[in-house]
Amino acid sequence: MRSREEQIKVLADDFANPPESYQMMEVAELHINEAIQRGRELERAEMGRDTARLDWIERHRATQAVHLDGSGWHVLAEGSDAGFSGNTFRIAIDAAMNAENGQ
Repeated sequence: MRSREEQIKVLADDFANPPESYQMMEVAELHINEAIQRGRELERAEMGRDTARLDWIERHRATQAVHLDGSGWHVLAEGSDAGFSGNTFRIAIDAAMNAENGQ
């Protein structure tokens, strides 16, 4: 699988130097299939991050406080004196997870 940047370069080259008309369908299909594959890979990666977040919540469920106010989501994790905040629940959890991992 080519990177996004590589796909853009190849696609731009194909537009600048179009293949023979009988090959256009094959070229179009190749680019569409690569974009679909990249989307699937990104989706799987996000699902993996969500799984890690859910695992973290499950491990900390007994001592964790979560609340939402006008400034965003706030998470207070086990053993932490400070809360972790974010515009989304995912960002707040990621901040707490990163702090727990020393990042």
